[in-house]
Amino acid sequence: MSTWLPTTEAQRLIWLQNFALKLALYVGTAGVAAGDVTNANGWRDFYQWILNRSAQINTVKQDVNRWKLIYTNASIGTPLDALPVSPVYPIVVTPIGFTLSAGMWPQIFALAERIRNTAGYTPAIGEDLGIVGSSGGGELGDPVFQAIAQPNSETRLNWVKGSSEGVLIESQRVGEMTWTVMGTDRFSPYVDGRTPLVSGQPEVRRYRIRYLDGDDPVGNYSPVVTVTTTP
Repeated sequence: MSTWLPTTEAQRLIWLQNFALKLALYVGTAGVAAGDVTNANGWRDFYQWILNRSAQINTVKQDVNRWKLIYTNASIGTPLDALPVSPVYPIVVTPIGFTLSAGMWPQIFALAERIRNTAGYTPAIGEDLGIVGSSGGGELGDPVFQAIAQPNSETRLNWVKGSSEGVLIESQRVGEMTWTVMGTDRFSPYVDGRTPLVSGQPEVRRYRIRYLDGDDPVGNYSPVVTVTTTP
């Protein structure tokens, strides 16, 4: 395994986006060919696509489990939401000349090694492409996330995993003085599907998150993010 490749999928996507963008600047230098740029763009596009599909499936899973919980355990007379629907995948736009194949990271490692061992390569090129030094791990830092109002009074929390194993999510509704633990989440996004306190009305909700080390919360809380729900 490379020492310069980040450790988390979110960090690796950012790395790959930079690598594909910068690689185009070095065509004709250090053995970089136009086909290498095509491959890098294809790797980036398909990697982002599959990460988005994973997040999409996790959101659907949350919807299914929430519906199941209401169906099996809610009080008699509780209204049921519409049945959860299967996810619809968007079409992947394939770069012209790119062939999808297994082993994306081994192919990238091989390309990086070829560049590093070709005449014309310099440490500055390696730094620009992100193929030298160590870029993984590191301290967690303060958690980062967005809270976005969705239809039906849902709130979607998009959080940055970094090198953590997940997050603890807490919330307050307007007028509440204490924080309610919503639970833990291992894969962004998290969807808060609670019924509003006043049916059919917008509701102000505040959120904060904290990183997890295993099952244990560690480090600082994130800044508080406030959102108004959409009925």
